[in-house]
Amino acid sequence: MKLGIITYYWPPAGGPGVQRWLKLSKYLARDGIELFIVTVDAYKATYPLRDEGLYSDVVDGVTVVRTNTNEKFGAYKKFTGKKKVPFSGFSGENSKVGFIQKVARFVRGNFFVPDARKGWNSHAYKAAAKIIEEQHVQHWITTSPPHSTQLVGLRLKKNYGVNWTADFRDPWTDIYYYRKFYPTAITRAYERSLERRVFTSCDQLISVSTAWSQSYIAKGAQPESKVHTITNGFDKEDFQLHETTRPEVFTITYAGTLAAQYPVVEFVKALNCIGFRINLKVIGSWDGLSKERFEKCKSHIQLEFIDYVPKQKLNSILVSSHLSLFLLPEVDSAKGHVPGKLFDYMGAGNPILGLGPIQGDAAKIIRSVNAGDIFSYENTQGIVDFIKAHKENCPRLDSVLTHKYERSLQAKAVLQAISVPCK
Repeated sequence: MKLGIITYYWPPAGGPGVQRWLKLSKYLARDGIELFIVTVDAYKATYPLRDEGLYSDVVDGVTVVRTNTNEKFGAYKKFTGKKKVPFSGFSGENSKVGFIQKVARFVRGNFFVPDARKGWNSHAYKAAAKIIEEQHVQHWITTSPPHSTQLVGLRLKKNYGVNWTADFRDPWTDIYYYRKFYPTAITRAYERSLERRVFTSCDQLISVSTAWSQSYIAKGAQPESKVHTITNGFDKEDFQLHETTRPEVFTITYAGTLAAQYPVVEFVKALNCIGFRINLKVIGSWDGLSKERFEKCKSHIQLEFIDYVPKQKLNSILVSSHLSLFLLPEVDSAKGHVPGKLFDYMGAGNPILGLGPIQGDAAKIIRSVNAGDIFSYENTQGIVDFIKAHKENCPRLDSVLTHKYERSLQAKAVLQAISVPCK
């Protein structure tokens, strides 16, 4: 069986966006599927992060076709004076957003709809069309963000009648930072119409959480049976070679994006109430306001801000911690927010201290595998008690319980969702 995947993010791209289909393709290929990956030329792409080490997960049976692209991030960097393209959620910004940055956001949100990487679409379409004509690949998956990638699937469906699955790693017009682009009413209406066309036209839709699946159904993804929830997961092979020794000082590690919508003020208050030394590591990208909030920690909290590190090194750091800190933004869509880092935390095997909606999808997952607990940001006492309890007794997670979130099983779920027989 042949399967095509259209994804902007592929090694050497780093960060969470690349890992879902990189890891799934690894196990799909092991299940005997012949894969064709359509992606962007690595030398012309605008990746916020790069990780050359991820090439090791590209296995035999995967043909990678790289294309040209026409994007406008060069102009963005010149206008704003930034050396890098923006991170998701604007996590790389200072605590105060200046006039030029606001103008850049407005231009991005209203003149590059659905996103600034849509200049890749025509190249991706041509490459996929060639594969269809020469290799007769009839099953295709488009994954986003960038959500412009979904429009490639829409065009392939119309012109070639392929079986098309739209995979959404994040919501489109409901993403928590969407309004920060200052979209006008006309822009919002147009973008919602694009979103609805994708929802109604795809043969299957894959979502990463139950709450978001219900949202997509309400927005037009009908019949309901075509919508499948396949969360992110972890690759147990990533963690098998790392030592599981923990440092002498009690260590809490947070990995990922940290933006203003993550109200960590109360968490800092909880840390300041604890009477023993803690090493708190924040790894990834953060905005200036979040950094200022964390710097209110008292002297017994050793605070480390560490820029993005390659996945292999991050895995080693996670394994060598006592607790994994899991934060969700304080926004309406957070109940369905189940980012990939949650599952890497499971793979690392340390208890998870979560802050966010206590009845959200992530909270249900954490509790279902006895991986820790999640508290509201205001529950200072609950946070203090959780940390103190794990200072006394901090067992590793039970791999029998977390097994169901391994990528190898999820690859089989993908095949079932898109109606491809699996071995």
